[in-house]
Amino acid sequence: MPIKLEVIEPISEQHSCGSHSYDASESEGYEPKESEETKFLSTKQVEKLRKSQYAMVGSHSAVQICSWNKKAIKQEGVCYKQKFYGIECDRCAQMSPTVLWCNENCVFCWRPMEWMRNVNLEDVEVDEPGKIIQGTIAQRKKLLTGYGGLPSLNKNRFERAQLPSHWAVSLSGEPTLYPKICELIAEIKGLPDTKSVFLVTNAQKTDVFEKMSANPSYLPSQLYVSIDAPNEEHFNRINRASHKNGWQRLLDSLEIISRLDTRKVVRITLIKDLNDDTKYLRDWSEVIWKMKPEFLEIKSYMHIGDSRSRLGRENMPTFEQIEEWTKKFCEVSGYHYKDFSRPSRITLSVRPDLKEKNTKLEFARKELGIQGEGIDF
Repeated sequence: MPIKLEVIEPISEQHSCGSHSYDASESEGYEPKESEETKFLSTKQVEKLRKSQYAMVGSHSAVQICSWNKKAIKQEGVCYKQKFYGIECDRCAQMSPTVLWCNENCVFCWRPMEWMRNVNLEDVEVDEPGKIIQGTIAQRKKLLTGYGGLPSLNKNRFERAQLPSHWAVSLSGEPTLYPKICELIAEIKGLPDTKSVFLVTNAQKTDVFEKMSANPSYLPSQLYVSIDAPNEEHFNRINRASHKNGWQRLLDSLEIISRLDTRKVVRITLIKDLNDDTKYLRDWSEVIWKMKPEFLEIKSYMHIGDSRSRLGRENMPTFEQIEEWTKKFCEVSGYHYKDFSRPSRITLSVRPDLKEKNTKLEFARKELGIQGEGIDF
């Protein structure tokens, strides 16, 4: 199936970060106003997000209860992030401070990327981190309400799920486009119930990682970087960055991120017949070693959402193909194949110097009574 390409106009530089405080009790009684929700987005956009079971938070953020969150509450399993890292799946807040803002237009994205054209939140009045946190907690509680009467419900899990202990700052859009992403992370980390914060980024905003390097409070518990191409040619075809120098921006960010004092993950979305040719394994290795991540996740492209208009079902690898590619990559790169989750079609590899260490976060190892060394910061 041919891939539909679009011309993406380059955008200007952006900057980030300020300072604000937050009282967790403020989440009680939060009620978003329609004027807030449509401040930057059209009514049609908001309605489509709602139909996809997103809840709007303020004027540019959103939260969603993911399928694994629901399964965990109903005692039907947990996500790979709990298996690999020990996060509490039932207490996960999957959210985004930039629900329809992104500076890449990846062919495999399941979001309506034709709406992700406004990549500038620098010159407008954005919501404060405290308001986003308050709204996320309140709206997430509302989304969970319907599960209270299910016969398969684990009542203990349902009750404790009301306040998140893990925050996945990803969901939709590019979170580093939110000008106060550093403060948002710092304030989430300061909440009494928070045990972990994961940030997922395409690493186009190099200045954000420079700011993180100067202030440890800005660092997430784990920083994910999506790398979906082994070279610039593939990057331009797959990621289609809004910046003309997108590939160089990525490389510059990887150099800075490699020195950050936090757990780092490279996430590769493998797309059959697009970026899975094993003749580029050496290129993949060189790019990934620029960042030196502790962890490498290789995950199958999933033929869902709006990606179906750009890619075919045949572009979706099986778990067996993901595992085979992972093993070949490990042979070339030196990374060590550590774990997998078949339902999510994903593998976990670790840097060779860490192959004997446990991959779960420190709090999880303590709570589970796991002995031995972990990968702690």
